[in-house]
Amino acid sequence: MWWWVMIWVVLLVASGFYVGVKVWGLWGQTRELGSELAVAQERLDEVQGQLELLGERIGSPDELAVFADPATARRERDRARAEGRRARQQRRAASRPARAKHVD
Repeated sequence: MWWWVMIWVVLLVASGFYVGVKVWGLWGQTRELGSELAVAQERLDEVQGQLELLGERIGSPDELAVFADPATARRERDRARAEGRRARQQRRAASRPARAKHVD
């Protein structure tokens, strides 16, 4: 008769140990989740600060390129690319050795 009691005690201790291990693991995962959420909150705060700075630069939604006239946006893009090419050519010409420079 006592051996039935011992079997039940062993089963209860084993199940208690199993549940304890699972709860301990869950507690560790919860702490890791909390630390990850803290890091994510810090990153989100940084991004929101940058968005606020960008929001100050853009006065109204009409200034966004998405809402601009496509033809006007294309002309501005072409103008900016031409200026960039011209500036790059000037920098390259200035950095060439004297023997490679164009002489008029």
